[in-house]
Amino acid sequence: MLKARLLALAAASFVVASHATPFADRVVSYDPGTGFAPRFTNPAAALGEPSRLNPYGDTDPFDPPYGTNQVVSIGAGGHLLLQFHTPILNHPNNLDRLDFTIFGNSGFIITNDFEPTTFDWIGVPATDGSLFGERTGETRVSVSRDGVTFYELSPAMGLQVDSFPPTDGSGNFQVPLAPTLAPSDFAGATLEEIRKLYNGSAGGASYDISWAQDVAGRSIFLPEINFIRIDVLSGRAEIDGIAAVLRQSPGSK
Repeated sequence: MLKARLLALAAASFVVASHATPFADRVVSYDPGTGFAPRFTNPAAALGEPSRLNPYGDTDPFDPPYGTNQVVSIGAGGHLLLQFHTPILNHPNNLDRLDFTIFGNSGFIITNDFEPTTFDWIGVPATDGSLFGERTGETRVSVSRDGVTFYELSPAMGLQVDSFPPTDGSGNFQVPLAPTLAPSDFAGATLEEIRKLYNGSAGGASYDISWAQDVAGRSIFLPEINFIRIDVLSGRAEIDGIAAVLRQSPGSK
């Protein structure tokens, strides 16, 4: 009897642990809006770990995820609302004091000349920091503890989803890019040099829950959230996934 009870507890613990992931677990609602990309309307593509591979090969800042099972498209007036079974904590010890990262399908433009006979780049591919495939309008990110009351993250921070920085599948999805870096810092950078600047990050736009505000623009403190809503106000955006940011060890710098 005791053994059966212990086995039951172990099984229950496994079920709970299976939900303890840093990624979105459930699509609550999705409206593709107007002007979305046809065939990219599976919202489940935004669940779980963002894409380390794409239909061509490895996901990197020059070659972002673009498969129909990898990104979901949202047009003007549309939204995507995702739930996290494991709450995302608004914790001061999260890396760079950021709490979660949203991954899209933007990529750095390669500025090298192309050899038409060999179908290859001339020289080591590098970028000037400009992007392709990024969102074409304005987006809004809102967060909630209960899935009912949402608070917009301050637009004054200027972050837009599906933009800078592009995803690097070789990095850690829970490590944000240093917030001091800008696209201009990548001018002339090769893939190797981009990864040095990423410093272990997988890219993506990172957010702080402390940016939450009410409709009057007053700051709202939320100790944690379980829901993230992305609204596309104009244009179009594609979403690959969302990840909670890692917490640094006590005493680390």
